[in-house]
Amino acid sequence: MAENIDYTLTRYDADGDGALVGKIVFPATAIVATDYIEVDVGFQPRYISFQNVTDRVGGEYWKGMADNSTLKTVAAGTRTLEVTGGNGGITLTTRGFRVLQNATLALILASKTIHFIAVP
Repeated sequence: MAENIDYTLTRYDADGDGALVGKIVFPATAIVATDYIEVDVGFQPRYISFQNVTDRVGGEYWKGMADNSTLKTVAAGTRTLEVTGGNGGITLTTRGFRVLQNATLALILASKTIHFIAVP
């Protein structure tokens, strides 16, 4: 498993409340399913909302969930708990979070735009 660094990240302040809002744009290049991205927000979040706005697929993570898991919501509104050993998800780091690029998870795909919020 390797870190994907081929994307554009734009950070925004979320009204000075300590949360970080950002936008990630992925290029049309190949994305390896076993790779991940790591987002440094400067703190370990308690909550993350990571939304693929291109395909309307999102993942949410609350501190205390298992590593590499997420509550996934698809465009039709169906919600599933993706867990370690399955389709993967989000893992906290000391300064942010990682997101797995598993194609079935579909949070990270080529030519897609992501918006996220990380709450301290």
